[in-house]
Amino acid sequence: MVTAIFTLIRRGFWWIAPLMQAPKPPVSPLVTLASSYGDAQMRVWCQALFAFDAQIAGIVLQAREAMLAQIRLQWWHDVIGKPASERPSANPVLAALLPLEAQGLDLQSALGPVIRGWEAALELEDGAAVAEFAEGRGALIAAFQPLAPMVSRDDLAGIGKAWALWDMARFHRRTPALDAAVKAAGDPTLASPRLPRKLRPISMIARAVRLDFAQGQMDRPWGGPGVFLGLVWHGLTGR
Repeated sequence: MVTAIFTLIRRGFWWIAPLMQAPKPPVSPLVTLASSYGDAQMRVWCQALFAFDAQIAGIVLQAREAMLAQIRLQWWHDVIGKPASERPSANPVLAALLPLEAQGLDLQSALGPVIRGWEAALELEDGAAVAEFAEGRGALIAAFQPLAPMVSRDDLAGIGKAWALWDMARFHRRTPALDAAVKAAGDPTLASPRLPRKLRPISMIARAVRLDFAQGQMDRPWGGPGVFLGLVWHGLTGR
C-alpha cells in the first residue's frame, strides 16, 4: 500500500515538474544590449517581459513532443490569469512581472497572445502558423505601450511582428515558410515611428531589424563592429 502511494506521488511529481521547471531560456544578444539603454523603470519592464518571452520560447524551442509543450504553455496561460496570490511565489519569471502588474499591465491580455504565438511556432513549416507566431509574439513589444501612451499600439505591434520573425530566423530556427515571411516583411512601421526616449531599447531593436531586412543578408554573422557601434550610438543619442 505504501509502495503504491509512493509510486503515485512520484508519477504525479513527474507530471507537474515539466510544467513548473523552466527550460534554459534563449535571449538574443540584441535584447541584452538594447535593454541596458533604458531608464530604471524601462529596464525593469525589459527584464520582466523579455524573461517571460524567453521562458515561453524555451518551452517551444526545446520541445521533443508538441503535446507536452502545449501542456506547459497552457499552464502558463492559466497561471497568468490567476490573482497574484494564487500564483507560484517562488517562480522568478512570475515574480518579475509583479511590479509591471502593479503599474497597470494586464498580464492575461498583454501576454496571453505571446503564449499563443509561441504555440503556433510548433508548426513553423506552415505559412499561416508563421503569421500567427509573428502577430502573437509581436504583442510582447506592444505590451510596452503603457510606458509611452502617446505611441500607437499598432506601431509597436508592427515592430514586434518584424522582430519576432527576425529573432527566430537569426538565432533559433529556420524553415522555408519562415524565410519567406522574413523576405516579405519589410514592415514600414520599422522606419516610420520616432519613439520617445522612454522606449529607446525598442527603437534600438527596430533599427537592428530594419538594417538586416534592408540588406537582406540574414545568413551573415550578426553583431559586427559596425552594427554594434551604430546601435550603441543610437542608444546614447537616439540618432
